[in-house]
Amino acid sequence: MVDLSIVIVNWNTCDLLRACLASIFRHPPRTSFEVIVMDNASSDRSAEMVRGEFPGVRLKINAANLGFAAANNLGSRLAAGRFLLFLNSDTEVHAATLSDALSFMELHPETGVLGCRTLNPDGSRQNSAFAFPTCTRIFAHVSGLSRLGKLPRRREHSRLSHPDYVQGSFFFIRKSAFEQSGGFNEMFFLYGEEVDLCLRLRASGLRVTYVPGLAITHHGGASSMNSPERLGHFVTSCLYLFQEHRSRTQVRRLRRTVRAALAIRLLRELVRSPLDGKKRGHAVRTIVGLMAAGGEPLAARK
Repeated sequence: MVDLSIVIVNWNTCDLLRACLASIFRHPPRTSFEVIVMDNASSDRSAEMVRGEFPGVRLKINAANLGFAAANNLGSRLAAGRFLLFLNSDTEVHAATLSDALSFMELHPETGVLGCRTLNPDGSRQNSAFAFPTCTRIFAHVSGLSRLGKLPRRREHSRLSHPDYVQGSFFFIRKSAFEQSGGFNEMFFLYGEEVDLCLRLRASGLRVTYVPGLAITHHGGASSMNSPERLGHFVTSCLYLFQEHRSRTQVRRLRRTVRAALAIRLLRELVRSPLDGKKRGHAVRTIVGLMAAGGEPLAARK
């Protein structure tokens, strides 16, 4: 048994994954640890890079893209650590972050999940501790209007707090709690799985804790719903999340909200200058398909 198992799911992020792994070994924890890379059938030679440059990393290559939740669940079954860190491949850990996170969890047994301060590459802060997503917040993301101005801050990020959930890019959890909860819900292919798990852990009596003194850099966090596929996963995950954790009345309200947001998104796609007609056509077809689905989440993603 080791103290910490770091599980990284990768899908075609070879250069970012290299920087992520380098940061771990540049700033390792002051105790025993292992690194497990779960590669979701990448085509960019990520696996060859890991084998050649990081021979100490355990590499598991999946036959297909299993999604974030399923691949992390598989990685957890390979892990020997008392604690698990689910770390995005597009992150870099800062000095002492891993050691201090482990020390905090040792000193605070009431904490089931720990999140940290998350920075953009330019040093500006990303939101990484949140209250349960509201219809207003989901509307802003789905419609694309959140790009026109900053959303209201969801939580104070300068002090230790106990939010509803923390961002999944750095998700530090007790392995015992992860196993007892059943792990990530694999109905979530991308987005929402960390929200669902945090809510289940809170319901079991454990705390979700945000610690601003620990930090990572997250290269992908500044992007929004920047592809039709990601938009589809986000919409479906939000709807499923509400079905699992909110009332029927709130689910119906969210469906109406999503339809209105998708209509605005469609209008924006139709009126903007088509720099790439084929790309715009794909986006329009995806949005129309989501609207035609009537706001119903998919039964399964596999």
